[in-house]
Amino acid sequence: MPKLVLLWLSASFIAGIIVAGEASFVLQLWQLGILIIVGVFIAFLLKKKNFFTGVFIALLVIAFLLGVVRYQAEEVNSQSGKSVFPLLEDKSLKMQVLVQEPSLEYITYSETKLKLIQYQDEDGVWQPANAILVMRLPASFRFEYHTHITLEGKLVSAIKPGEKPHTAWLKRNGVDYQIFYPTITSATPASSSSFMGKLYEIKTKAYHVLQTLMPFPESELMAGILLGIESRIPEYLQEAYRLTGTAHIIAISGFNISLLANSVSRTFNRIFPYRIGALISVMIIAIYTVLVGAQPAVLRAALMGILAIPAYLIGRKIIGVHALAIAAACMALGNPYILWDIGFQLSFCATFGILTFIDYFTEKTDVFLNRVAAPSQEWLLGIIKENILTTFCAQIATLPILIRYFGDLPLISPLVNMLILPLQPWLMLSGGICVAAGLIFYPFGRIIGLLTWVLAAFNDQIILLFAQIPLTVTLKENWWYYVSVGINLLLLVRIFQEKKRKCLPTR
Repeated sequence: MPKLVLLWLSASFIAGIIVAGEASFVLQLWQLGILIIVGVFIAFLLKKKNFFTGVFIALLVIAFLLGVVRYQAEEVNSQSGKSVFPLLEDKSLKMQVLVQEPSLEYITYSETKLKLIQYQDEDGVWQPANAILVMRLPASFRFEYHTHITLEGKLVSAIKPGEKPHTAWLKRNGVDYQIFYPTITSATPASSSSFMGKLYEIKTKAYHVLQTLMPFPESELMAGILLGIESRIPEYLQEAYRLTGTAHIIAISGFNISLLANSVSRTFNRIFPYRIGALISVMIIAIYTVLVGAQPAVLRAALMGILAIPAYLIGRKIIGVHALAIAAACMALGNPYILWDIGFQLSFCATFGILTFIDYFTEKTDVFLNRVAAPSQEWLLGIIKENILTTFCAQIATLPILIRYFGDLPLISPLVNMLILPLQPWLMLSGGICVAAGLIFYPFGRIIGLLTWVLAAFNDQIILLFAQIPLTVTLKENWWYYVSVGINLLLLVRIFQEKKRKCLPTR
Protein backbone atom coordinates (compact mmCIF):
# COMPACT_ATOMS: atom_id res chain seq x y z
CA MET A 1 0.00 0.00 0.00
CA PRO A 2 2.73 2.60 0.76
CA LYS A 3 4.33 1.83 -2.63
CA LEU A 4 1.00 2.42 -4.38
CA VAL A 5 0.61 5.74 -2.56
CA LEU A 6 4.11 6.80 -3.65
CA LEU A 7 3.27 5.81 -7.23
CA TRP A 8 0.18 8.03 -7.36
CA LEU A 9 1.85 10.90 -5.54
CA SER A 10 4.75 10.80 -8.01
CA ALA A 11 2.34 10.73 -10.94
CA SER A 12 0.36 13.65 -9.50
CA PHE A 13 3.54 15.69 -8.98
CA ILE A 14 4.63 15.06 -12.57
CA ALA A 15 1.13 15.93 -13.83
CA GLY A 16 1.32 19.26 -12.00
CA ILE A 17 4.59 20.11 -13.75
CA ILE A 18 3.20 19.19 -17.18
CA VAL A 19 0.02 21.22 -16.66
CA ALA A 20 2.04 24.22 -15.48
CA GLY A 21 4.26 23.99 -18.56
CA GLU A 22 1.57 23.44 -21.20
CA ALA A 23 -1.45 25.36 -19.89
CA SER A 24 -1.85 29.12 -19.95
CA PHE A 25 -1.45 31.08 -16.71
CA VAL A 26 -5.21 31.79 -16.49
CA LEU A 27 -6.01 28.12 -16.95
CA GLN A 28 -3.54 27.26 -14.20
CA LEU A 29 -5.31 29.67 -11.83
CA TRP A 30 -8.67 28.08 -12.59
CA GLN A 31 -7.28 24.60 -12.07
CA LEU A 32 -5.60 25.57 -8.82
CA GLY A 33 -8.76 27.22 -7.58
CA ILE A 34 -10.88 24.17 -8.39
CA LEU A 35 -8.38 21.84 -6.72
CA ILE A 36 -8.27 23.98 -3.58
CA ILE A 37 -12.08 24.04 -3.41
CA VAL A 38 -12.22 20.26 -3.89
CA GLY A 39 -9.59 19.78 -1.19
CA VAL A 40 -11.51 21.94 1.30
CA PHE A 41 -14.75 20.17 0.41
CA ILE A 42 -13.17 16.78 1.01
CA ALA A 43 -11.79 17.95 4.37
CA PHE A 44 -15.30 18.86 5.53
CA LEU A 45 -16.79 15.59 4.33
CA LEU A 46 -14.21 13.39 6.03
CA LYS A 47 -15.69 10.73 8.22
CA LYS A 48 -14.06 8.02 10.19
CA LYS A 49 -14.84 5.28 7.68
CA ASN A 50 -13.41 7.15 4.69
CA PHE A 51 -10.68 9.07 6.51
CA PHE A 52 -7.78 7.44 4.68
CA THR A 53 -9.42 7.93 1.30
CA GLY A 54 -9.84 11.62 2.04
CA VAL A 55 -6.25 11.95 3.20
CA PHE A 56 -5.04 10.18 0.05
CA ILE A 57 -7.01 12.53 -2.21
CA ALA A 58 -5.76 15.54 -0.25
CA LEU A 59 -2.16 14.31 -0.68
CA LEU A 60 -2.74 13.97 -4.43
CA VAL A 61 -3.95 17.57 -4.56
CA ILE A 62 -0.93 18.74 -2.59
CA ALA A 63 1.45 16.77 -4.85
CA PHE A 64 -0.17 18.33 -7.93
CA LEU A 65 0.15 21.82 -6.47
CA LEU A 66 3.78 21.18 -5.58
CA GLY A 67 4.41 20.18 -9.19
CA VAL A 68 2.86 23.44 -10.43
CA VAL A 69 4.88 25.49 -7.94
CA ARG A 70 8.10 23.67 -8.85
CA TYR A 71 7.71 24.42 -12.55
CA GLN A 72 6.75 28.05 -12.00
CA ALA A 73 9.68 28.59 -9.62
CA GLU A 74 12.07 27.25 -12.26
CA GLU A 75 10.43 29.35 -14.97
CA VAL A 76 10.80 32.52 -12.92
CA ASN A 77 14.41 31.60 -12.20
CA SER A 78 15.07 30.98 -15.90
CA GLN A 79 13.53 34.20 -17.17
CA SER A 80 14.76 36.64 -14.54
CA GLY A 81 17.18 35.19 -12.02
CA LYS A 82 19.84 34.11 -14.48
CA SER A 83 19.27 36.75 -17.13
CA VAL A 84 21.75 38.98 -15.37
CA PHE A 85 22.43 41.33 -18.26
CA PRO A 86 19.57 41.31 -20.80
CA LEU A 87 20.39 44.85 -22.00
CA LEU A 88 24.00 43.92 -22.76
CA GLU A 89 23.22 40.67 -24.52
CA ASP A 90 23.91 41.98 -28.04
CA LYS A 91 27.19 43.65 -27.07
CA SER A 92 30.65 42.22 -26.66
CA LEU A 93 31.34 41.59 -22.97
CA LYS A 94 34.46 40.89 -21.01
CA MET A 95 33.83 38.02 -18.60
CA GLN A 96 35.52 35.79 -16.07
CA VAL A 97 34.35 32.18 -16.14
CA LEU A 98 35.10 28.84 -14.51
CA VAL A 99 35.17 25.58 -16.49
CA GLN A 100 32.38 23.29 -15.26
CA GLU A 101 33.25 20.31 -17.45
CA PRO A 102 36.36 19.54 -19.54
CA SER A 103 36.13 20.51 -23.21
CA LEU A 104 34.33 18.08 -25.48
CA GLU A 105 36.18 17.64 -28.77
CA TYR A 106 34.28 17.25 -32.05
CA ILE A 107 35.76 16.81 -35.52
CA THR A 108 35.94 20.54 -36.38
CA TYR A 109 35.34 22.33 -33.07
CA SER A 110 35.31 21.94 -29.30
CA GLU A 111 32.66 22.89 -26.72
CA THR A 112 33.21 23.78 -23.09
CA LYS A 113 30.63 24.23 -20.36
CA LEU A 114 31.38 27.30 -18.23
CA LYS A 115 30.06 29.00 -15.12
CA LEU A 116 29.96 32.79 -15.33
CA ILE A 117 31.50 34.41 -12.25
CA GLN A 118 31.51 38.10 -13.15
CA TYR A 119 31.34 40.42 -16.15
CA GLN A 120 32.46 43.98 -16.91
CA ASP A 121 29.65 46.49 -17.36
CA GLU A 122 29.63 49.57 -19.62
CA ASP A 123 31.46 51.61 -16.97
CA GLY A 124 34.26 49.05 -16.71
CA VAL A 125 33.16 47.85 -13.26
CA TRP A 126 33.17 44.11 -12.57
CA GLN A 127 29.68 42.85 -11.61
CA PRO A 128 28.95 39.45 -10.01
CA ALA A 129 26.86 37.07 -12.09
CA ASN A 130 25.50 33.54 -12.05
CA ALA A 131 24.81 31.77 -15.35
CA ILE A 132 25.89 28.70 -17.30
CA LEU A 133 27.48 29.16 -20.73
CA VAL A 134 28.51 26.84 -23.54
CA MET A 135 31.58 28.12 -25.39
CA ARG A 136 32.50 26.96 -28.90
CA LEU A 137 36.10 27.22 -30.14
CA PRO A 138 38.25 25.53 -32.81
CA ALA A 139 39.03 21.87 -32.13
CA SER A 140 42.58 22.60 -30.94
CA PHE A 141 41.33 24.42 -27.82
CA ARG A 142 40.87 22.27 -24.73
CA PHE A 143 40.37 23.35 -21.10
CA GLU A 144 40.43 21.17 -18.00
CA TYR A 145 37.99 21.21 -15.09
CA HIS A 146 37.97 24.37 -12.92
CA THR A 147 40.25 26.36 -15.21
CA HIS A 148 39.74 30.12 -14.68
CA ILE A 149 39.30 31.91 -18.02
CA THR A 150 39.02 35.57 -18.93
CA LEU A 151 37.37 36.07 -22.32
CA GLU A 152 35.48 38.57 -24.44
CA GLY A 153 32.58 37.89 -26.78
CA LYS A 154 28.84 38.16 -27.45
CA LEU A 155 26.30 36.07 -25.60
CA VAL A 156 23.43 34.29 -27.36
CA SER A 157 20.48 33.42 -25.13
CA ALA A 158 19.42 29.77 -24.98
CA ILE A 159 15.77 30.89 -24.92
CA LYS A 160 14.45 32.63 -28.03
CA PRO A 161 12.04 35.59 -27.63
CA GLY A 162 8.54 34.34 -26.84
CA GLU A 163 9.76 30.78 -26.27
CA LYS A 164 8.95 28.82 -23.14
CA PRO A 165 12.04 27.64 -21.27
CA HIS A 166 11.13 23.95 -21.42
CA THR A 167 10.98 24.02 -25.23
CA ALA A 168 14.61 25.20 -25.52
CA TRP A 169 16.98 22.22 -25.75
CA LEU A 170 19.91 24.06 -24.15
CA LYS A 171 17.77 25.37 -21.29
CA ARG A 172 16.51 21.87 -20.56
CA ASN A 173 20.16 20.95 -20.06
CA GLY A 174 20.75 23.84 -17.65
CA VAL A 175 22.48 26.18 -20.15
CA ASP A 176 21.58 29.89 -20.14
CA TYR A 177 23.77 31.28 -22.94
CA GLN A 178 26.01 30.29 -25.84
CA ILE A 179 29.16 32.12 -26.85
CA PHE A 180 30.81 31.44 -30.22
CA TYR A 181 34.55 31.81 -30.83
CA PRO A 182 35.31 34.47 -28.18
CA THR A 183 38.70 36.06 -27.61
CA ILE A 184 40.58 34.27 -24.80
CA THR A 185 42.62 36.72 -22.74
CA SER A 186 43.94 34.34 -20.07
CA ALA A 187 43.44 30.79 -18.82
CA THR A 188 44.68 29.71 -15.38
CA PRO A 189 44.44 26.00 -14.45
CA ALA A 190 43.01 25.02 -11.07
CA SER A 191 45.49 25.50 -8.23
CA SER A 192 44.36 22.36 -6.38
CA SER A 193 42.75 19.11 -7.46
CA SER A 194 39.21 18.27 -6.31
CA PHE A 195 37.27 15.01 -6.38
CA MET A 196 35.46 15.99 -9.58
CA GLY A 197 38.75 17.12 -11.08
CA LYS A 198 40.29 13.69 -10.37
CA LEU A 199 37.21 12.00 -11.83
CA TYR A 200 37.45 14.00 -15.06
CA GLU A 201 41.20 13.30 -15.23
CA ILE A 202 40.51 9.56 -15.05
CA LYS A 203 37.86 9.87 -17.75
CA THR A 204 40.18 11.83 -20.05
CA LYS A 205 43.05 9.41 -19.52
CA ALA A 206 40.76 6.41 -20.08
CA TYR A 207 39.56 7.97 -23.33
CA HIS A 208 43.08 8.59 -24.61
CA VAL A 209 44.18 5.07 -23.63
CA LEU A 210 41.13 3.61 -25.38
CA GLN A 211 42.08 5.45 -28.58
CA THR A 212 45.47 3.70 -28.58
CA LEU A 213 44.18 0.23 -27.69
CA MET A 214 42.07 -0.33 -30.81
CA PRO A 215 41.64 1.18 -34.28
CA PHE A 216 39.25 3.94 -35.30
CA PRO A 217 36.20 4.02 -35.43
CA GLU A 218 35.69 1.12 -33.00
CA SER A 219 37.67 3.05 -30.37
CA GLU A 220 35.12 5.89 -30.63
CA LEU A 221 32.22 3.45 -30.49
CA MET A 222 33.60 2.01 -27.24
CA ALA A 223 34.16 5.54 -25.91
CA GLY A 224 30.44 6.16 -26.42
CA ILE A 225 29.40 2.87 -24.81
CA LEU A 226 31.76 3.06 -21.81
CA LEU A 227 32.46 6.76 -21.21
CA GLY A 228 29.55 8.59 -22.83
CA ILE A 229 31.88 10.39 -25.29
CA GLU A 230 30.10 10.29 -28.66
CA SER A 231 31.48 13.47 -30.23
CA ARG A 232 33.99 11.83 -32.59
CA ILE A 233 31.93 8.89 -33.84
CA PRO A 234 31.87 9.27 -37.67
CA GLU A 235 28.65 10.65 -39.13
CA TYR A 236 28.18 7.69 -41.50
CA LEU A 237 28.27 5.30 -38.53
CA GLN A 238 25.85 7.39 -36.48
CA GLU A 239 23.48 7.52 -39.47
CA ALA A 240 23.69 3.73 -39.89
CA TYR A 241 22.74 3.18 -36.25
CA ARG A 242 19.86 5.65 -36.64
CA LEU A 243 18.53 3.98 -39.80
CA THR A 244 18.52 0.58 -38.09
CA GLY A 245 16.86 1.85 -34.90
CA THR A 246 19.88 0.98 -32.77
CA ALA A 247 21.16 4.47 -31.88
CA HIS A 248 20.76 3.58 -28.19
CA ILE A 249 23.76 1.26 -28.54
CA ILE A 250 26.32 4.02 -29.27
CA ALA A 251 25.59 5.95 -26.09
CA ILE A 252 25.47 5.28 -22.39
CA SER A 253 21.91 4.12 -21.77
CA GLY A 254 19.78 2.54 -19.10
CA PHE A 255 20.86 -0.87 -20.38
CA ASN A 256 24.50 -0.13 -19.51
CA ILE A 257 23.64 1.14 -16.04
CA SER A 258 21.33 -1.81 -15.35
CA LEU A 259 24.09 -4.22 -16.34
CA LEU A 260 26.57 -2.36 -14.14
CA ALA A 261 24.16 -2.21 -11.19
CA ASN A 262 23.43 -5.95 -11.32
CA SER A 263 27.08 -6.93 -11.71
CA VAL A 264 28.37 -4.60 -9.00
CA SER A 265 25.68 -5.43 -6.42
CA ARG A 266 26.09 -9.19 -6.89
CA THR A 267 29.89 -9.00 -6.72
CA PHE A 268 30.17 -6.85 -3.60
CA ASN A 269 27.35 -8.64 -1.77
CA ARG A 270 29.39 -11.85 -2.07
CA ILE A 271 32.59 -10.22 -0.83
CA PHE A 272 31.27 -7.95 1.97
CA PRO A 273 28.35 -8.05 4.41
CA TYR A 274 25.08 -6.99 2.76
CA ARG A 275 24.96 -3.47 4.16
CA ILE A 276 28.57 -2.66 3.30
CA GLY A 277 28.18 -4.26 -0.12
CA ALA A 278 25.04 -2.21 -0.77
CA LEU A 279 26.74 1.03 0.26
CA ILE A 280 29.72 0.34 -2.02
CA SER A 281 27.38 -0.57 -4.88
CA VAL A 282 25.40 2.66 -4.51
CA MET A 283 28.61 4.71 -4.43
CA ILE A 284 30.00 3.03 -7.58
CA ILE A 285 26.75 3.51 -9.50
CA ALA A 286 26.57 7.17 -8.45
CA ILE A 287 30.22 7.86 -9.36
CA TYR A 288 29.89 6.15 -12.75
CA THR A 289 26.69 8.12 -13.46
CA VAL A 290 28.49 11.40 -12.79
CA LEU A 291 31.54 10.22 -14.76
CA VAL A 292 29.61 9.55 -17.96
CA GLY A 293 27.59 12.77 -17.81
CA ALA A 294 24.30 11.86 -16.07
CA GLN A 295 22.17 11.92 -19.22
CA PRO A 296 18.40 11.42 -18.61
CA ALA A 297 18.42 7.72 -19.53
CA VAL A 298 21.50 7.10 -17.40
CA LEU A 299 20.17 9.04 -14.42
CA ARG A 300 16.82 7.25 -14.60
CA ALA A 301 18.46 3.82 -14.62
CA ALA A 302 20.87 4.82 -11.85
CA LEU A 303 18.05 6.01 -9.59
CA MET A 304 16.07 2.81 -10.21
CA GLY A 305 19.16 0.71 -9.48
CA ILE A 306 19.88 2.62 -6.29
CA LEU A 307 16.24 2.28 -5.18
CA ALA A 308 16.33 -1.48 -5.80
CA ILE A 309 19.40 -2.16 -3.64
CA PRO A 310 17.90 -1.18 -0.22
CA ALA A 311 14.70 -3.06 -1.07
CA TYR A 312 16.75 -6.18 -1.79
CA LEU A 313 18.58 -5.83 1.53
CA ILE A 314 15.41 -5.73 3.63
CA GLY A 315 13.91 -8.64 1.71
CA ARG A 316 11.23 -6.61 -0.09
CA LYS A 317 10.44 -7.09 -3.75
CA ILE A 318 10.72 -3.82 -5.64
CA ILE A 319 7.94 -3.13 -8.15
CA GLY A 320 9.52 -1.76 -11.30
CA VAL A 321 6.72 0.63 -12.29
CA HIS A 322 6.72 2.19 -8.82
CA ALA A 323 10.50 2.64 -8.87
CA LEU A 324 10.23 4.14 -12.36
CA ALA A 325 7.62 6.69 -11.24
CA ILE A 326 9.61 7.66 -8.13
CA ALA A 327 12.80 8.03 -10.19
CA ALA A 328 10.98 10.24 -12.72
CA ALA A 329 9.51 12.40 -9.94
CA CYS A 330 12.97 12.83 -8.36
CA MET A 331 14.44 13.85 -11.71
CA ALA A 332 11.56 16.29 -12.33
CA LEU A 333 12.07 17.75 -8.86
CA GLY A 334 15.69 18.53 -9.71
CA ASN A 335 14.93 19.75 -13.24
CA PRO A 336 11.25 20.07 -14.21
CA TYR A 337 12.18 20.79 -17.84
CA ILE A 338 13.49 17.24 -18.21
CA LEU A 339 9.94 15.98 -18.76
CA TRP A 340 10.08 17.53 -22.26
CA ASP A 341 13.48 15.98 -23.07
CA ILE A 342 13.20 13.39 -25.88
CA GLY A 343 15.91 11.23 -24.34
CA PHE A 344 14.05 11.13 -21.03
CA GLN A 345 10.72 10.35 -22.74
CA LEU A 346 12.22 7.52 -24.79
CA SER A 347 14.00 6.05 -21.76
CA PHE A 348 10.92 6.32 -19.54
CA CYS A 349 8.52 4.83 -22.11
CA ALA A 350 10.92 2.03 -23.10
CA THR A 351 11.38 1.02 -19.46
CA PHE A 352 7.64 1.27 -18.82
CA GLY A 353 6.93 -0.93 -21.84
CA ILE A 354 9.40 -3.58 -20.74
CA LEU A 355 8.12 -3.60 -17.15
CA THR A 356 4.44 -3.65 -18.14
CA PHE A 357 4.24 -5.68 -21.36
CA ILE A 358 7.00 -8.28 -21.03
CA ASP A 359 5.13 -10.74 -18.75
CA TYR A 360 2.03 -10.65 -20.96
CA PHE A 361 3.93 -11.43 -24.17
CA THR A 362 6.13 -13.99 -22.41
CA GLU A 363 3.04 -15.83 -21.21
CA LYS A 364 1.51 -15.80 -24.69
CA THR A 365 4.78 -17.05 -26.19
CA ASP A 366 4.93 -19.85 -23.61
CA VAL A 367 1.40 -20.92 -24.53
CA PHE A 368 2.33 -20.93 -28.20
CA LEU A 369 5.46 -23.03 -27.60
CA ASN A 370 3.43 -25.56 -25.59
CA ARG A 371 0.86 -25.73 -28.37
CA VAL A 372 3.43 -26.51 -31.06
CA ALA A 373 5.38 -28.81 -28.70
CA ALA A 374 8.66 -27.00 -29.30
CA PRO A 375 11.80 -28.76 -27.93
CA SER A 376 13.75 -27.21 -25.01
CA GLN A 377 10.89 -24.86 -24.27
CA GLU A 378 12.39 -23.16 -21.19
CA TRP A 379 15.69 -22.46 -22.95
CA LEU A 380 13.92 -21.28 -26.11
CA LEU A 381 11.54 -19.08 -24.11
CA GLY A 382 14.46 -17.46 -22.32
CA ILE A 383 16.21 -16.71 -25.63
CA ILE A 384 13.03 -15.24 -27.13
CA LYS A 385 12.32 -13.16 -24.03
CA GLU A 386 15.81 -11.68 -23.77
CA ASN A 387 16.48 -11.09 -27.47
CA ILE A 388 13.08 -10.47 -29.07
CA LEU A 389 10.30 -9.70 -26.60
CA THR A 390 12.28 -7.13 -24.58
CA THR A 391 13.06 -5.11 -27.70
CA PHE A 392 9.52 -5.55 -29.03
CA CYS A 393 7.95 -4.24 -25.79
CA ALA A 394 10.30 -1.24 -25.69
CA GLN A 395 9.54 -0.35 -29.31
CA ILE A 396 5.77 -0.56 -28.85
CA ALA A 397 5.94 1.80 -25.86
CA THR A 398 8.23 4.28 -27.63
CA LEU A 399 6.28 4.20 -30.91
CA PRO A 400 4.23 7.38 -30.17
CA ILE A 401 7.37 9.38 -29.39
CA LEU A 402 9.22 8.12 -32.48
CA ILE A 403 6.29 9.07 -34.71
CA ARG A 404 5.73 12.45 -33.07
CA TYR A 405 9.32 13.68 -33.11
CA PHE A 406 10.94 11.80 -35.98
CA GLY A 407 8.24 10.35 -38.22
CA ASP A 408 10.57 7.60 -39.50
CA LEU A 409 9.98 4.02 -38.38
CA PRO A 410 12.76 1.50 -39.21
CA LEU A 411 10.93 -1.80 -39.77
CA ILE A 412 14.21 -3.69 -39.67
CA SER A 413 14.95 -2.51 -36.12
CA PRO A 414 13.57 -5.59 -34.25
CA LEU A 415 15.72 -7.97 -36.35
CA VAL A 416 18.88 -5.89 -35.97
CA ASN A 417 18.36 -5.48 -32.21
CA MET A 418 17.84 -9.22 -31.91
CA LEU A 419 21.19 -9.82 -33.61
CA ILE A 420 23.32 -7.30 -31.71
CA LEU A 421 21.80 -7.16 -28.21
CA PRO A 422 23.42 -10.49 -27.13
CA LEU A 423 26.79 -8.90 -27.97
CA GLN A 424 26.35 -5.86 -25.76
CA PRO A 425 27.05 -7.39 -22.29
CA TRP A 426 30.23 -9.01 -23.64
CA LEU A 427 31.19 -5.81 -25.45
CA MET A 428 30.76 -3.71 -22.32
CA LEU A 429 32.50 -6.27 -20.09
CA SER A 430 35.51 -6.74 -22.38
CA GLY A 431 35.67 -2.98 -23.01
CA GLY A 432 35.69 -2.23 -19.29
CA ILE A 433 38.45 -4.80 -18.68
CA CYS A 434 40.35 -3.42 -21.67
CA VAL A 435 40.34 0.16 -20.33
CA ALA A 436 41.18 -0.90 -16.75
CA ALA A 437 44.03 -3.10 -18.00
CA GLY A 438 45.30 -0.35 -20.28
CA LEU A 439 45.46 2.08 -17.36
CA ILE A 440 47.23 -0.43 -15.08
CA PHE A 441 49.36 -2.59 -17.42
CA TYR A 442 49.29 -1.39 -21.02
CA PRO A 443 50.55 -4.58 -22.81
CA PHE A 444 47.75 -6.65 -21.25
CA GLY A 445 45.27 -3.92 -22.25
CA ARG A 446 46.42 -4.33 -25.88
CA ILE A 447 45.60 -8.05 -25.79
CA ILE A 448 42.12 -7.48 -24.34
CA GLY A 449 41.71 -4.54 -26.73
CA LEU A 450 42.15 -6.89 -29.71
CA LEU A 451 39.25 -9.07 -28.51
CA THR A 452 37.10 -6.00 -27.83
CA TRP A 453 37.94 -4.59 -31.27
CA VAL A 454 36.80 -7.85 -32.96
CA LEU A 455 33.44 -7.70 -31.12
CA ALA A 456 32.97 -3.96 -31.82
CA ALA A 457 33.93 -4.33 -35.50
CA PHE A 458 31.52 -7.27 -35.91
CA ASN A 459 28.81 -5.15 -34.26
CA ASP A 460 29.50 -2.26 -36.66
CA GLN A 461 29.49 -4.49 -39.73
CA ILE A 462 26.05 -5.88 -38.85
CA ILE A 463 24.73 -2.33 -38.52
CA LEU A 464 26.34 -1.13 -41.76
CA LEU A 465 25.00 -4.17 -43.64
CA PHE A 466 21.39 -3.72 -42.57
CA ALA A 467 21.54 0.08 -42.92
CA GLN A 468 21.73 -0.48 -46.70
CA ILE A 469 18.33 -2.18 -46.72
CA PRO A 470 15.63 0.51 -47.33
CA LEU A 471 13.00 -0.60 -44.83
CA THR A 472 12.13 2.73 -43.20
CA VAL A 473 8.49 3.86 -43.23
CA THR A 474 7.61 7.55 -42.90
CA LEU A 475 4.61 8.17 -40.61
CA LYS A 476 4.40 11.92 -40.19
CA GLU A 477 0.62 12.33 -40.22
CA ASN A 478 -0.92 13.17 -36.84
CA TRP A 479 -3.39 10.30 -36.97
CA TRP A 480 -0.52 7.78 -36.91
CA TYR A 481 0.49 9.25 -33.55
CA TYR A 482 -3.01 8.71 -32.15
CA VAL A 483 -3.09 5.18 -33.58
CA SER A 484 0.17 4.36 -31.78
CA VAL A 485 -1.19 5.80 -28.53
CA GLY A 486 -4.37 3.78 -28.99
CA ILE A 487 -2.37 0.56 -29.47
CA ASN A 488 -0.59 1.12 -26.16
CA LEU A 489 -3.83 1.93 -24.33
CA LEU A 490 -5.61 -1.14 -25.71
CA LEU A 491 -2.66 -3.30 -24.72
CA LEU A 492 -2.70 -1.86 -21.19
CA VAL A 493 -6.44 -2.50 -20.88
CA ARG A 494 -5.95 -6.07 -22.08
CA ILE A 495 -3.14 -6.68 -19.57
CA PHE A 496 -5.19 -5.27 -16.68
CA GLN A 497 -8.12 -7.45 -17.68
CA GLU A 498 -5.89 -10.52 -17.67
CA LYS A 499 -4.52 -9.68 -14.23
CA LYS A 500 -8.00 -9.03 -12.86
CA ARG A 501 -9.23 -12.35 -14.24
CA LYS A 502 -6.33 -14.20 -12.57
CA CYS A 503 -7.04 -12.52 -9.24
CA LEU A 504 -10.69 -13.63 -9.21
CA PRO A 505 -11.34 -16.67 -6.97
CA THR A 506 -12.00 -19.91 -8.79
CA ARG A 507 -15.13 -21.91 -7.97
